[in-house]
Amino acid sequence: MNKSNTSFNCRVCVSEKIEEFKIVHFGFLTKNENWKSFFCFDCGSVSEFKIKENEITYADGAYRDNKNHFNTKSDDKKILPPIDFWSAISFKRWAHIWKVLNKSTNIFSNKELKMLDYGGYNGFLPYAFSQKHKINSFVADLDQKGLNMAQFLGSKTIDLSKNEIDEKNFDLITIVHVLEHLDKPLENLIKLKDHLSDEGVLYAEVPNLYGFPLADEAHKIAFTEFSFAKMFQSAGYEILDYGFTKTPKESIKFDYYYNHESENLFIICGKKRKNPSLNFPKNKIPNSINNFTYELKIKYANLMLKKISFTLFKSSLRYFRTFALFFIYGLVDFISLKIFKISLVSKFLRKK
Repeated sequence: MNKSNTSFNCRVCVSEKIEEFKIVHFGFLTKNENWKSFFCFDCGSVSEFKIKENEITYADGAYRDNKNHFNTKSDDKKILPPIDFWSAISFKRWAHIWKVLNKSTNIFSNKELKMLDYGGYNGFLPYAFSQKHKINSFVADLDQKGLNMAQFLGSKTIDLSKNEIDEKNFDLITIVHVLEHLDKPLENLIKLKDHLSDEGVLYAEVPNLYGFPLADEAHKIAFTEFSFAKMFQSAGYEILDYGFTKTPKESIKFDYYYNHESENLFIICGKKRKNPSLNFPKNKIPNSINNFTYELKIKYANLMLKKISFTLFKSSLRYFRTFALFFIYGLVDFISLKIFKISLVSKFLRKK
C-alpha cells in the first residue's frame, strides 16, 4: 500500500489497507481535485475525503439550497418552493420499502408502529406509511426546514444539531440515502441499535458503487453489496434481507438518467432474529487498484450500453411519438382549415 495514505482509514471498516485512485469518465463523473478517493482492500468500499474547501453543511439548509434543480438564474435562485423537486421523486421510494418490509418482516402486524426516520429530512416516508398503517413517527435530521415540514405532516421531530435521540423501542428505523453522507457510519449504526426494540427492524438504502457515479460532493462513501452487509454485521445486526433498488423512473424528467435495477443497495436487519438460509453477499474484492478501476469502468460501460442508453431510447421514442402526433394533427388541421374552412381532424374524431 502507498505509505502516504496512512493518515486515512476506510470510513466503513476503519481499515488502513486502502489505496488512492483517480479515474476520469464521461458518463459516470467522479470527484474533482478537491477530493481524495480511496479503495479499501478489506471490505471493497470507496472512502472519499475533502482536502480543499469546506465540507457541505446540513443544519443551515445549505446542502439543498445549493442544488440547482430548477435551472434558475441570477436573483431567481433566491425564490424557491417549500421543497425541491427531488423530494417529490424520492417520496415514491416508499412503495419499494413498504413492499420489501412486508415480504421480509411482520412488523405491520402491530396495531401501531413506532417508527424513526433517521436523516428523514421532511418526513415524507413516514407520511406515506401513515396512509397505509397507524404510525407513531419520529424524524431525526439536521435540517430545520425539513423538520418543520415533517412536523407539519404529523411526525415528532428531533433536531440532531442540538439533541441526541432519547426515544427507545422503535419497531422500525429507516435510514434512506443517509449513510453515504456520514464520516463514521458504523458508529451511527451501533448507537441506533440501542434505540431498536428487540423485535424491531432497520431498513437502510444507499447508492451502489458499481451502479452510481462518484461525483456527488455530499457523498463520502460508496458501498458494495459485501461492504454494506459487512458493516451491519460488524455493528451486531442480524441481516434479514438485502438486494437492489432504483430511483423512481420519473427522475428522468429532471435529467437524471442513472436509474436502473442495480443503482442502489438496500438491507433489512434485526437485533436478534436469525435467518440462516440467507446467503451473505460474496466477497469479490479486486486484488489491485488497477483491477478495481478496470472493473469499475467495465461495469459503467455495461450500464451505459444495456441500461441507460435503452432507457433514454425508450424515452426519446415516447417524445417522438407525441411530437409526430401533434405535428401531423396540426398540419392536417392547418391545411384543411385553409382550404375547406373546416377542421378535418375534429370531424374525423367526432365520427369515432
